Amino acid sequence: MKKVLSVLFLMFSVSILTAGYLVFDRYRKNPEQLFPYPYEFKTQAPAIKLDAPILITGDRMGAYFAKFETELASTISVNLAKPIKIQSLAKNGNALHRSLHELRALVQWPQILIYQGGSEEFSEIKFNPEDSKIIKKNFGIYLDDRIETALILYPWLSRIVYTPHNRIKLEEASQLLMEIPEESYLQRLETELLLFEQQLIQLVNLSKDRNSLLILTTTPVNLDIAPKKVCSFSSTIDLEKDLMDLNELINANNPKAAYAKSSKLIKLYVGNAQLFFIHGQISKRLGLSDEAKNALRQATAFDCNPWRANEVFNSIIRRVAKNHQVILFDFAKMMEGDWNKNVTFFDEFYPQNLYYDYGMKQLGLVIKEILKL
Repeated sequence: MKKVLSVLFLMFSVSILTAGYLVFDRYRKNPEQLFPYPYEFKTQAPAIKLDAPILITGDRMGAYFAKFETELASTISVNLAKPIKIQSLAKNGNALHRSLHELRALVQWPQILIYQGGSEEFSEIKFNPEDSKIIKKNFGIYLDDRIETALILYPWLSRIVYTPHNRIKLEEASQLLMEIPEESYLQRLETELLLFEQQLIQLVNLSKDRNSLLILTTTPVNLDIAPKKVCSFSSTIDLEKDLMDLNELINANNPKAAYAKSSKLIKLYVGNAQLFFIHGQISKRLGLSDEAKNALRQATAFDCNPWRANEVFNSIIRRVAKNHQVILFDFAKMMEGDWNKNVTFFDEFYPQNLYYDYGMKQLGLVIKEILKL
């Protein structure tokens, strides 16, 4: 009996020691963090002191947006003695994680913060694709309200509740990728979208904590630019033949027959960007504007080369704005309202200046109403 008790005690002791070691090892490997981001910055962003009540932040689209701040300021300042000041931190390569990094270093937040971005989220490696399942699992843990509350009260618990993994250490300046192979893009896609949405929600929460009024804007997308790359998994020999037949019908000036064929194909083949683009162009030719725009949006979403903003990122921006009661300036929808009526873009990325001017006037009126100027 004594031997049995001794064995049981020994087994119990080993189990306790093993469990203790595993908890300690987990604690040692994990940083203390409320949000389980898979990256960390090597250095803190420099403290920035603003000299304007309105701040624009974002990536290259935000930087171009900020070039028209004079129109925005003049619209807001109609009844003011002095024109209101607008400042910008938006710049090329500033994906949302870098915008947040800079915003956290602000000495004082602006009265109004405008975000325009979502076009360069794949431009920098900020997590290891092989850790995607762990990243998703950790965010699932964080999204449990009870755990989030516990982490806010006791931040050190994050070193135990999150599954550890190797975090990417980011340099002070963006390390932009020259090319993103299809395999890398597909490995990263789901996690990049998860991170974008969670970072956007953090932007919302930070703005509320700092008493800053956040305005989210969707990013205009040139629907008439063909996708850069078709994902290999979405293409077959049969589909390639069908696409050739479609082009022959279009060249033969037979859009009705082409429409009948492409309408069937988009139901058979899911995820082929070129097919949706061709269907959109055919629908446009037949005057089916709504169907054309929907197909062309799908083409941007299925593009296997993430070279610009697309409908997926704009959908996330709209959803976050709606769910968190944030003001939304739907710039993309405004542009699409004039699609097929005028020349809306002057290149692959940027709308004609007159649309920025008009957009700034509309946004300025919204801000005037909010500020009761």
